[in-house]
Amino acid sequence: MRVLIVDDHEIVRRGVRSLLLSQANCDVCGEAVDGQDAVEKARELKPDVIVMDVSMPNLNGLDATRQVRRILPQTEVLILSQHDSAEMVRQAFHAGARGYVVKSSISRQLVAALDKVSRHEPFFDNGVGEMPASSSVPLGMRDILQRGAASEHALRESEELYRSTFENAPIGLAHISTEGKWLRVNRRLCSILGYSPEELLSLTFQNIIHPEDLAQSIAAAKDLLAGRSDRFSARRRYLRKDGAIAWVSLTASCVRDSNHNVKHFISIFDDMSGRVDREASLGPAGVVGSSDGATIPGDLNRTEEKGFKIASTLEESEKRLRAAFSQTYSVLLLLRPDGTVVEANRAALEGMGFTRDQVIGRKCWEPWWSALPNEVETLKASVARAAQGEVVREECSYCTSNGTVRFADRTLAPVRDDNGAVVLIVASGLDITEQKELLDKLEQRVHTRTQELEQKNSELRKLSARLLQIQDEERRRIARELHDSVGQLLAAISMNASNISREKSSLSASAASAISENVKLVEQVSNEIRTLSHLLHPPLLDEIGLLSALKWYIDGFSERSKIKVTADMPSDLGRLPRDVELSLFRIVQECLTNIHRHSGSLTAFVRLARSRQGVILEVKDEGRGFSANGESIVSGSDIPGVGLRGMRERVRQLGGQFEITSTGKGTLVSAKLPLAEDFSSTAHGTADFTPGQSQWKN
Repeated sequence: MRVLIVDDHEIVRRGVRSLLLSQANCDVCGEAVDGQDAVEKARELKPDVIVMDVSMPNLNGLDATRQVRRILPQTEVLILSQHDSAEMVRQAFHAGARGYVVKSSISRQLVAALDKVSRHEPFFDNGVGEMPASSSVPLGMRDILQRGAASEHALRESEELYRSTFENAPIGLAHISTEGKWLRVNRRLCSILGYSPEELLSLTFQNIIHPEDLAQSIAAAKDLLAGRSDRFSARRRYLRKDGAIAWVSLTASCVRDSNHNVKHFISIFDDMSGRVDREASLGPAGVVGSSDGATIPGDLNRTEEKGFKIASTLEESEKRLRAAFSQTYSVLLLLRPDGTVVEANRAALEGMGFTRDQVIGRKCWEPWWSALPNEVETLKASVARAAQGEVVREECSYCTSNGTVRFADRTLAPVRDDNGAVVLIVASGLDITEQKELLDKLEQRVHTRTQELEQKNSELRKLSARLLQIQDEERRRIARELHDSVGQLLAAISMNASNISREKSSLSASAASAISENVKLVEQVSNEIRTLSHLLHPPLLDEIGLLSALKWYIDGFSERSKIKVTADMPSDLGRLPRDVELSLFRIVQECLTNIHRHSGSLTAFVRLARSRQGVILEVKDEGRGFSANGESIVSGSDIPGVGLRGMRERVRQLGGQFEITSTGKGTLVSAKLPLAEDFSSTAHGTADFTPGQSQWKN
């Protein structure tokens, strides 16, 4: 059996060679120092088996395995790695490897693994799981993956059929979360309610249901949640975006998981607005009209007396109106719809140095605005808008009779006759010159101060970003040092101890016992060093991607903390920009750590979705939260703790949004990160988000 050894550490290559030289059926035909070197040496030497490391420069072991298997399909690959996660094993077999051994088990497992792999049989290190098997013949991982791919293909076809049916249904369909948030809506429902899908998905059903129907709907939903009913049907009123009322026939039921917990509601909406209108038109005749209540005139003298009183009242009202019109300190003008001045009060004339002859009968823009051409055009357009029935309010400049330019707050309000036609325009104005000058000075000071603060904030953000970058680089460096230096030295010590262990029959009993104990201690130290290295910076993040790194971390966190973590992440997430993947991983890491340390929750939920706009991450627990009473949405400077502020800074640097919603029943951390167009163009859609347990907001 010809073996090619591939590892970027000479001490490991030397240790593996030493182990294999003691095997009569092994011939080490060569060594390679990285993945690219391995591909070239394999093409030249054509070995039977390649012992391949994973974390290497130039080309990592998984990518090298794919290339070797494509060039030399008869050559088998045995992965020899520090990584002991099941996710890394799965990725290795997916790349085409036939076996997998953890370096801490090298002295016990390597020879047996080579023996099986050379016969084209799969091998798993006992430390990362057992090989699935049928009654007699082991089932290869490649077969498992092929079957999984076929199942995924069938599932995608089924999902596409469901998606098409949902979107094109002739009635309104929706998925609604247990809190009332719209999770998924089809086109017909958007047409019924007058909203776009994006607008609906940003709302809850409580936002748009008619207030008089809200209590009944919440009560029915609670009955569904409690299992007191399987479904309910009723007429409901919803408020359309244009303000109209949409009558619908609503039928709702629940989707439950394997534990019978409600995941979300499925609701069917049948538009009944036209039917309700027809029913209303068929009401009692008395509603439409009746002649039975006609009024018969009374005593004519009494009527005449009432007429005099009304006339007197109108005359008094007119006098008061004229006095108010004349004496108010605001400028008041009465204009025809074409802008001609019909009347002007004292402030419009004497206050600005004009006489009635200079104003009455002329266009309103001639006395006060003729010296300001731009203002004339603006006023003409505003008068035209008011003549069409629109109330126009704006700031403007104007001139007094001596040419002084001042500023005013101007309003043009139309007056309609009984037929709705505009017959008059009331123009009012209030001089705001002093206020505007003061405001301009204040705005200039605020602008200057704001620029200074923004500059300081920018410098602080740059410093914060640099500190986070240095922190990540240092974590990566320490992790690499532990892997490349300490980890490899321990692997070499383990191999040397294994060689000595073979000779323990010639040693004293105490020496033989010490050797066995040393082998176990070295393996224990290797495991602890590996765990520390991976927590500092998981190699899966660089070599495979965010999805695998999160699965590895969540599995390990659940095992260490005994907190049950439910993860909802798309299998086709793909690779994201390196800084986005790192930030999302650190946010999950910090959130789960906080849940373990502070929340007291026995469960946690991690949800990740990708769309054409970006990536959304949610981490939720069911612990004590930040606020014992009610709900609080924490953002900006209110965010407590260094770790949470670090999350916010990571999201801010990437142009995203970060929010924490906390109640006495749990905390939800949400991060939304945009993606560059070349990354977002490969998105496969978003997942439905159904955060945790029910927390109804009435």
